[in-house]
Amino acid sequence: MNLNYCVVNVASVIVKCLIERGDYHLDGILKYCRAENTEINEQDITLAVSFLYLLNKAKYKKDEDLVCLISECDD
Repeated sequence: MNLNYCVVNVASVIVKCLIERGDYHLDGILKYCRAENTEINEQDITLAVSFLYLLNKAKYKKDEDLVCLISECDD
């Protein structure tokens, strides 16, 4: 098992992306993550975003097709 592709590691790269760039489209997140590690694929991104959603750390804005972080201050 390669830990570079585990859901926790990929989620950390996604959080870094969202902190640097704000709300972002899934394809943009994939490009960002692939710049960090070329072996990251769409399934890794989907699983990591779902993981962040389940932890209540990210949300998906369906109408805008954006992923965004939920900060401690958001209502």
